[in-house]
Amino acid sequence: MMKFTIEGSVSDKITVNLPPSKSYAQRALIAASLANGESIISMNRPFPEDIVLMIRALKKMGIKIIGNKVYGQQPKRPQNILNMGGSGTGIRFMTAFSTLATGGYTVLTGNSSLIKRPLGPLTEAINALGGFAITAGEDGRPPVIVKGKKMNGGRAEIRSSESSQYVSALLLVSPKNEDRTEIRWTNKVSEHYVKMTEFVMNHFGVKVYEDENSYFVEPSEYKPSSFVVPLDASSASFFVILGILTGRTVKIPNLKREPIQADLEELIKVLDFLNVKYYFDDPGMQVEGKVPEASLNVDLKNAPDLFPPLSVLGYKVPLEISGISHVRYKESNRLLSMSSELTKLGCFVELKDDKIKILPPNSAPEKVELKGWKDHRVVMSLSILCAAQGIKCVIDGYEAVKKSFPGFFEEMKKNGLKVKLFER
Repeated sequence: MMKFTIEGSVSDKITVNLPPSKSYAQRALIAASLANGESIISMNRPFPEDIVLMIRALKKMGIKIIGNKVYGQQPKRPQNILNMGGSGTGIRFMTAFSTLATGGYTVLTGNSSLIKRPLGPLTEAINALGGFAITAGEDGRPPVIVKGKKMNGGRAEIRSSESSQYVSALLLVSPKNEDRTEIRWTNKVSEHYVKMTEFVMNHFGVKVYEDENSYFVEPSEYKPSSFVVPLDASSASFFVILGILTGRTVKIPNLKREPIQADLEELIKVLDFLNVKYYFDDPGMQVEGKVPEASLNVDLKNAPDLFPPLSVLGYKVPLEISGISHVRYKESNRLLSMSSELTKLGCFVELKDDKIKILPPNSAPEKVELKGWKDHRVVMSLSILCAAQGIKCVIDGYEAVKKSFPGFFEEMKKNGLKVKLFER
């Protein structure tokens, strides 16, 4: 992975243009692929890598995608193994999608990071619903083999607190099951992401019913539709935190509060707690800069992707984050990766079960070499911290940001910072 440093001073006012939400885009692409006819999925470019991987996988399964048009039809078994790169959402959604493919078995795998991420709860649920899926990796990890066998429906239970993606993957294909489907989910985490799934399904004409810990879907048909993918609130969080750390005002054109995005809702709670002013209007969102003074205690059970950027606030104020046991199952073990790098920067870090405590350093290093852990959110979080504090950091993992925010460093440059690359 290429190493880099960030130099210069942050502009007096920060303006950032965001990529499309890969969470909404992946859900909309699946729904459009299952709708019989032409749908239009509109989103700005450049696409995050996870969206590119999803489009590529769908095309390999016979779905015709030209520009922003998706022509839904019966998926087919791909001729070769589907490599989902580092996309956790992608392999989980495509595993469920593969139950609908005609022509035999689909094999899905990914890069060295992805094959460490669990799939067992999803394959168990597929089998409980009358499908067939098995993992070839240890402890329910990829590669995964799925038979193109339409699921019966019935009831499946997800007991895992690792990810909400298992539930979303099953819900997205449930309308195609033979009978009514019930997905019972205990140990809930990241519930807002399931709400996002329900929103997309409803937009494409399928209703999801809820009753306490269960979701119900009747056999039904997706309807072709036009869907505008919102900007990615998860990416906005990095520049909002940069503004908080530096006292700068942040303008984010075209970012809206609807439809719901988990990270935006939790970020707003943090802004309220810190008495940071913000508002939404026709141009988008604006956050008034204010360096935090009070300590912060936040629960991220429903927004785990906020953990890396929020954790760097611990460099300035005492910080406690709870509800984060499931961040261990991301591109890296983020509890380990962020605690390791913040410790190098002089912070006191204490880990306990699903909780982390971070205290500001007594003295800051003038220069430090940091590890990005091949994790896009870790790399971006360390970048904004070093930029805000003027620390001479050498960070590895420049390429990792393409997964979710390919224009991240260009946006940093636009806002007064210089990125210097080192040879491999």
